[in-house]
Amino acid sequence: MVKITCMQVATEVMYVNSEASIVTAREMVKKIAASIGFDVYDQYRIATAVSELAENAVKYAGGGTIEFHPIKRGLEIICKDSGRGMMQKNTGHGLGIGLKSIEHLMDEMTITTEEHGTRILARKWLK
Repeated sequence: MVKITCMQVATEVMYVNSEASIVTAREMVKKIAASIGFDVYDQYRIATAVSELAENAVKYAGGGTIEFHPIKRGLEIICKDSGRGMMQKNTGHGLGIGLKSIEHLMDEMTITTEEHGTRILARKWLK
């Protein structure tokens, strides 16, 4: 785990590669969300989204990194892996259930995928 501090705002970066690291990521983001000012309801929504991101990275790519960036009026989460990437062709299935739930739990979500890796950016704004 790496902590980067700039102007009193800490960015946390951690590697997820196991069930234990998924739990650690979930607990870490709840604390970060609370310190930013998210209510308990949104803390759990964010933690659930992080669980989904981490589980996908572990399940489909053998692991990846999750970055927690406190930003003005919110929290930005970036999950990166170096797996084989998501299918580019239109298969008619759309986003998987896990990714759809992240999209629902967070305010913004962007997926960038290539042949050797996927990057998912999700943001939640303070109300």
